Amino acid sequence: MDGGEMETGVKWVRTLYFFLLVGLAIITGSLFVVVSTLNKQYDVNSAELRQSLIWHSAQLVVEYQRLLHSVDTLIVHGGGASYGLEVASRFDILWSRASRLNEGPVGEKLTVASGFETLTTQMSDMVTRAERLIPAVRTGDVERAHELRDILTELSPALERYRSAVYKLQLDAAAHQRDVLNGTVDTVTFLIIGLLVAGASVAGLLLRDQNRLMRLHQMLERRVIARTGELARANAELRAANERLSQFNNLASHDLKEPVRKITVFSDLLLQGVADKDEETIGYAANVMRASAGRAKALISNLLDYSAASDRTMDRERVSLGLAVERACENLSELIREHGAQVTVTGGEAVVEGDPLFIEQLFQNLIGNAVKFCRPEETPRVTVEIVQDEAGHARQMHVRDNGIGFDMRHQTHVFEPFRRLHARDQFAGTGMGLAICAAIAHRHGWRIGVSSQPGEGSDFFIDLAGSASPEPEVAETSSAVTATAAG
Repeated sequence: MDGGEMETGVKWVRTLYFFLLVGLAIITGSLFVVVSTLNKQYDVNSAELRQSLIWHSAQLVVEYQRLLHSVDTLIVHGGGASYGLEVASRFDILWSRASRLNEGPVGEKLTVASGFETLTTQMSDMVTRAERLIPAVRTGDVERAHELRDILTELSPALERYRSAVYKLQLDAAAHQRDVLNGTVDTVTFLIIGLLVAGASVAGLLLRDQNRLMRLHQMLERRVIARTGELARANAELRAANERLSQFNNLASHDLKEPVRKITVFSDLLLQGVADKDEETIGYAANVMRASAGRAKALISNLLDYSAASDRTMDRERVSLGLAVERACENLSELIREHGAQVTVTGGEAVVEGDPLFIEQLFQNLIGNAVKFCRPEETPRVTVEIVQDEAGHARQMHVRDNGIGFDMRHQTHVFEPFRRLHARDQFAGTGMGLAICAAIAHRHGWRIGVSSQPGEGSDFFIDLAGSASPEPEVAETSSAVTATAAG
């Protein structure tokens, strides 16, 4: 082969390489654009479908829970027309939401979920049975409210199964989108393989690009998983923030308004007393205003404590439980002396890993509740027991008292913020103490619960081994303090 033929051959090979590389570049570029476009469309479509399905099914669950809550509120308050009207209104909203569940494009998706027909059948049966009770419940009939709650409780399993089916529907939709994406990737990969067969001289380059493509695909999958986790965490944080906001609104619209209203009313009375030079009226109005201002201050202080217990960064260190109890008792010395209370500690030499200020506040709230909710004729006796395993590690903490106790039927409400089981004129407080305890236990990964009997005292326990759920089991709560989330 002479120089001219070799040069021609080299040019031909270079031309072949050029066209092969151009073809490879076109296919690779097209693959990248297609994958990126489909991935973006997958993210958009999957997110829109997931959000729509979640929103529609979640709204039904939310309205159901709100109806149960309004019925429980009516029962706890022993009736009342205003609570009865709230129950009737929530009942109408739930039925309206359920009857429109199959409307629209998303509704068509929801109807194919397993359990939809069962849910609608049970929902219709529930409405038929409940409608005869609603007129009486509307007037505040507690007995009919109990019957209505039993009927609503029967709906819970079907609603939970349907909710799970909707979640599976979301996963199926996401899987379908993923299959489409994978199918497109496979098609383009086949074209790359064809190009490899046609140009063996650039096989290494094509294989390298294919490996890069696979890594890109895996990276995209990891990003999807990471973004899904971030979305779940953001949703959880948003729900928690919404709950705290709702609790604050409850305080502002009920508990905080009361002292402000009293201050306003008795300021007018004070001015009238000054004008009339009536010292008795002036003293009475001033005392009421001072007490109301003190209650408002206590409410705001407890609200800040609850927010800190929920959100403040924890300073973890080894904490002596005996020392934490001792400091809590020092803070409560005036209350303990006033009631002549006796506080004993066993196992206080144990230590745990946690935030010392939070743990001290936890004991302070529990012991303070135990002293405050005592029977008038008996000396308050509070026992703090630290249970240890054979290796000397703390496993459980108990705060027991001989106070008034409470009916365990109300245990689901004891750790709720602003929840009180006794009238304020019987026992002072804001109803936030036990909610703060629950928040502190949750932040440490502990489980807090209680056992109690009316007139026999209460036994608060904190399981330091934690629980299966990241949230404290509110169903197992209550205060030695019995009845209230302490103030």
